Amino acid sequence: MEVDVQSLNYLIEVAKYLALALICLGMAAVAKGVSAIFTTVITCISRNPNVKKDLTSFAWGGAAMTEAIALYALLIAILILF
Repeated sequence: MEVDVQSLNYLIEVAKYLALALICLGMAAVAKGVSAIFTTVITCISRNPNVKKDLTSFAWGGAAMTEAIALYALLIAILILF
């Protein structure tokens, strides 16, 4: 079975864009995770307003770590694309 160069290049491009689609799914999961963090913070603060100061610092730390995953995914996507 002989594969020409043009077909092989086409398959490589298809694989690139499939990988980018999977990375976008990972970024969507990160967005859902960050929204879950802040939804939980709002719920907790509405139930007990005294924990606002302590809880918000943990929430921002958790959101920052979660967003770091999205930034790493974006970096990998850019590296794959170019």
